[in-house]
Amino acid sequence: MKDNKFLIVMAVLVVGVLAAAIFLKPDNADRAGAEGSQNFYGNESSNVTVTEFVDFQCEACYAYYPGVKEVKEKYKDRVQFQVRNFPIVSGHQFAFQAARSAEAAARQGKFWEMHDKIFEGQKIWEQTQNPESYFDQYAEEIGLDMEQYRTDRDSGDVSAVITADLNAVKELGGTGTPTFAINGEKVENPGPSVEALSQMIDDALAKAESN
Repeated sequence: MKDNKFLIVMAVLVVGVLAAAIFLKPDNADRAGAEGSQNFYGNESSNVTVTEFVDFQCEACYAYYPGVKEVKEKYKDRVQFQVRNFPIVSGHQFAFQAARSAEAAARQGKFWEMHDKIFEGQKIWEQTQNPESYFDQYAEEIGLDMEQYRTDRDSGDVSAVITADLNAVKELGGTGTPTFAINGEKVENPGPSVEALSQMIDDALAKAESN
């Protein structure tokens, strides 16, 4: 009888521990929101990570876009690149919507494709009162599951990711877009030319190799 009671007590304890573990286990969405964007490109083993905080409706980011895209390809075997969100909605009414669309695409592994589409179409969609129609068109063109895309775009998880990025750039001391950081430290914007961006990366690689 005592053995039976002992087994029952142990079973209850095991069930309780498992239930607590499930209840307390952090949700993947919560972790993603806390960490911010996880949009990386290039050599993940590199000791140099170049982060660009962007506003998809920003004219300066638009000017930097071609040069950044070229150096990403030029240095992808030596450097890891990251894009995070810095929508400045006080001046760019559609910036947050664009960031949502890019992050929704990221959940289907198509962040960079959407990133490029949004920047390349900036001068068109920013002139409308319904940029979502263009973002939807881009999503279809890159082959997203549209139902999933719309669900993710409007989700609290995506909002949390963008908010985490905004908090990160604030802590970094970024005040305008684009803001660049190397290995988590803010750097002065090098200028949008391929030569200037390349020099910034060359300096970072040289510094990393000397340490």
